[in-house]
Amino acid sequence: MADNTRKQGSLPLTGVRVIDFTHHAAGPMCTMLLGDYGAEIIKVEPPEGEAFRTSGTVRVKGEHVGFLALNRNKKSIVLDLKKPEGRAAVLKLIASAQVIVENFRPDTMRRLGLDYDSVLKVNPDIVYCSLSAFGAAGPMRDKQGLDVVLQAMSGLMSITGEPTGGPLPAGAPIADISSGVFGALGVVLAVLEQRRSGKPQRVEIAMLDCMISILNLRYQQMFAEGKQMPRLGAAHPQASPWDVFHARDGAFVIAATRDEYWRGLCEGFGIPQMADDPRFATIKSRVANRAEVNALLSGLFAQRSRAECLALLDKGQVPNGPVNTLQDVAAHEQARVNGTFEVVEHAMGGDLQTVAPPIRINGAWQARRGPPALGADTEAVLSALPKG
Repeated sequence: MADNTRKQGSLPLTGVRVIDFTHHAAGPMCTMLLGDYGAEIIKVEPPEGEAFRTSGTVRVKGEHVGFLALNRNKKSIVLDLKKPEGRAAVLKLIASAQVIVENFRPDTMRRLGLDYDSVLKVNPDIVYCSLSAFGAAGPMRDKQGLDVVLQAMSGLMSITGEPTGGPLPAGAPIADISSGVFGALGVVLAVLEQRRSGKPQRVEIAMLDCMISILNLRYQQMFAEGKQMPRLGAAHPQASPWDVFHARDGAFVIAATRDEYWRGLCEGFGIPQMADDPRFATIKSRVANRAEVNALLSGLFAQRSRAECLALLDKGQVPNGPVNTLQDVAAHEQARVNGTFEVVEHAMGGDLQTVAPPIRINGAWQARRGPPALGADTEAVLSALPKG
């Protein structure tokens, strides 16, 4: 059985009740983070459960791993919001809360009578957070927008991939996850402002804007140069050597953003004369001669083991790291020391390994419970509401 007592204690969102109308990934990521830091998350689900419970092909005890990844520290209640009794119950629940989070397409909550203006009638102090793909206005407001769609439409895919290949998405749903993180930040800021001003707060987040914010550095370069950026594979548009390299027994990366890193590399690998070679002496010249830099280094690295290459790079203070598999990371000592992975209880019994949140508040976060079984808390939550 999972033992998370080492993380118990006062957390900054203790006492904040969040009514969670989210589904799939971005919204659930937002509310999970709030729950990790003390908020009470009450996930409102339809009788069949939110769709992510049964999506995909990889499941643990009948539930999709995506749902399990994003729904710890939540209570689940089942309500049919299309029926009068379901709507009456949820309005009572909203009256008892401080925060609402939803990530439906615009107008969905309005059709249910649960939009911001309607909620103010039963809870004039509410913090109301809406996450949507493209925002509440504009020509794309009603367009479906899953993660890869946002990666494509934000511009990320246009600069991701090999120079001779087509555009590629990232290997993880970064539009979903980053939007959830921005959403959690928005809620925390709004809770602080609500407590200061005593006024309700409306938080609106478009996943498209979140992705563009992640691309901030690349957009700034595009504005400066006035042209489209090319795909560079693992290379960096303004640094060299910055790429994936191969030792005789494995791949690793170098991220040399300063000239002193280049000098340290040259000294460590026995080519000190290359530190002052006009083709390579400055970061500008190395970027201009990237292919020659990479060819030179690839020849040096192929003769050595990866461990030897990384040791020499570390000695020269050159930023580097092995290309790890997910299994490598899960077994790494640094992950153990950091508490990167956590074991929580599975609702169907047994333990479930998961990824812990990266923020520690006074050394703590709180894994009170694993992802909830569908409707497990309906009776307990609703029976505690005021009668009538």
